[in-house]
Amino acid sequence: MRTFKSRVVTGRAGFAFVMAAAAVAATHSLPARAQDVGADQTIEQVTVTARKRDETLIDVPISITAVTEDTMDRSGLRSVADIAPGVPGLNINSDSVGRAFVSIRGIGTALQAGVQPGVGIFQDGIYAPATSYINNPTLDIARIEVLRGPQGTLYGKNTLGGAINIITRPPGDSFEGKVFGSYSEGNETQEFGGRIGGPIGDSVRAKLAVATRDSDGFFTNKLIGGQVDASDSDQADASVIWDFNDDTRLTVNGYYLDFTGGATNYNAVTGTTDYRDNVQMNVIGRQTTKYTGGNAKLEFPLASLKTTVTAIAAYDKRDYTSVSDGDFLPLDIVRSNGAGIDETYTGELRFDTQFTDTFSTLIGLYANREESDASVAQLLVPANRVTTSIASTSGNTYSIFATGLWRFSEDWELSLGVRVDEEDRDRDSSLTVSTAPGVVLTDPPRSIDSSEVEPRVSLTRFFNPNTMMYASIAKGYRGGGFNAASVPAQFSTYDGDTVWTYEIGGKVASEDGRWFISSAIYYNDYTDFIGQNALAIGPGGGLVSIDLNLGDVESYGLETEAVAKITDLWALRGSVTLMHARITDQSGWIAVTGTPLATDRLLFQPDWNFSLSSDLNVPVGNGEIDWNLGVTGKGSRPGSSFDPTTPSILDSYYLVNTSLSYRLGGLTATVFANNLTDEKYFESFIDGSLLAALGLLNQDLGILGAPRNVGLRLQYEF
Repeated sequence: MRTFKSRVVTGRAGFAFVMAAAAVAATHSLPARAQDVGADQTIEQVTVTARKRDETLIDVPISITAVTEDTMDRSGLRSVADIAPGVPGLNINSDSVGRAFVSIRGIGTALQAGVQPGVGIFQDGIYAPATSYINNPTLDIARIEVLRGPQGTLYGKNTLGGAINIITRPPGDSFEGKVFGSYSEGNETQEFGGRIGGPIGDSVRAKLAVATRDSDGFFTNKLIGGQVDASDSDQADASVIWDFNDDTRLTVNGYYLDFTGGATNYNAVTGTTDYRDNVQMNVIGRQTTKYTGGNAKLEFPLASLKTTVTAIAAYDKRDYTSVSDGDFLPLDIVRSNGAGIDETYTGELRFDTQFTDTFSTLIGLYANREESDASVAQLLVPANRVTTSIASTSGNTYSIFATGLWRFSEDWELSLGVRVDEEDRDRDSSLTVSTAPGVVLTDPPRSIDSSEVEPRVSLTRFFNPNTMMYASIAKGYRGGGFNAASVPAQFSTYDGDTVWTYEIGGKVASEDGRWFISSAIYYNDYTDFIGQNALAIGPGGGLVSIDLNLGDVESYGLETEAVAKITDLWALRGSVTLMHARITDQSGWIAVTGTPLATDRLLFQPDWNFSLSSDLNVPVGNGEIDWNLGVTGKGSRPGSSFDPTTPSILDSYYLVNTSLSYRLGGLTATVFANNLTDEKYFESFIDGSLLAALGLLNQDLGILGAPRNVGLRLQYEF
């Protein structure tokens, strides 16, 4: 049975460090590649852990895309957000380093930072509770797995759209390392870093990876000057593995990231085709976030029970500060400062039992605690009045889950799974106003309790080792949340949303391993949809923002992706997504606003997208040249609007990316160009109805997509 890998485009960073490494490389014999140049006649295999076991793609009855480290290096992809255009069904937009709008198959978007994600973000199978992780630069990963459809049975709540699992690279059995550097001209970005790892004695392996990145950004503030999307980051990942014997292993990981970047720096534009670089704010929005954390995983056998036990403990901390212009306009009316600390504690215990050659189970217990303290201070400049809101939120989730896999004949497999999630969340909040010193307005404590059962059943038919079809039914759930203390009491909380997904899919590989096709059709029945936030009159008479259960959604679609080795030197890869996602019930929205939405389409969701890339590999002397050319397209999609009659529809767009690499042993030099045609498009858009509703100018606002960027990347592996 085979699984297959594909490729995309490229990037680059800081020269002095890498040129020194290149000089060292020139005086030493270069290590041979895993295969002779030009001898790779098949598509490389990829192992995935979608069902928390090592399996090949063609064996798993789930729609999955696996993006490997090699793909990301060749394509200059530096974050999870970067891979989205080439992954079927995955849609990611963002207007700040502190949040991302993530959905899979139209399901799961969280538009406000306080809304729990609807697409689960995981690192090495451990839950990351905020969408901001999507924007973070990745470091020393093995691959990113994107699982489409509800994954609640094994991954728990907040995976109703799917799950994204970042798998880090473990230390190897032999000494190895990498240094890299890159520079890109468009946004004046410099990056360099490296990793080193290998055995320490007979039973211990370790690795350390570090990177630093500095970017001036593409866009400027036309009112006060300065780059609005400048960013910088410093990060480190470390891992140690103890192999006590052939069957018992302890893995300990630690990580640190200090990341600063732009936040909600919207351009003042006129309409959905005005792509001016025109930020005119009194404050450059910035957010600085420090991520620290660690986890430990112990794996050992219970031989008499034919069981492997996995125990996991993890801690994650996210500490952030932010500044922004609260009115988005050159009028100096509202300024905002925010700060917060989010801490997450996770524990999981799994028992993987192989009763017979044809029947196995995976049973587990899970516990998670989240603690969040946040404050926002808003300065009303004309009145010189500061309003400060403070909120403390805590949440506990306890789960039990079980999945059974029965290969009841050589050609058929039945999988039955269920998970029970018990969640309780509490919040305390207060408000102070600078014009009333010593007065604290306390909001009554709020609580949410929920209990959800998330089943999954799949039936798989294996026609031969290279061909399979499956049908599945699964339920996903996202937890509810709290609104600010300033909203009307009846809207202080909102419920979670749920989806039932019905899917039929298939995977086919050629006998000679030269091509692979995966395809799926699906139908989603989505209830209590947590969608776009609404505006309503607050207790004080002003407008307030409210997160709510908008109503119900129906979506269905088709996804196909394929990769083929056309010749020994030339490979093609492509994907197509066709999706119809529509709101079928707006009663929740109308209850808050009194008016309907102007469109039944989901915010930022296109009806189609595609990707196509070509990878040509040509031997040259003792090395090889690799040329990659790729194009991605995304259809029209609605921007954010509070207008009840006229929607704002963003145009479709197409991006062309290319890279040219030369490899000689462990040394690789790559020239790349992203958005080669300098296509104009919006990453996020809010029409003028928002500011008009607040009594300000009827001004459209947009976040522009990245323009053309050309650069060079050098890398040496040893």
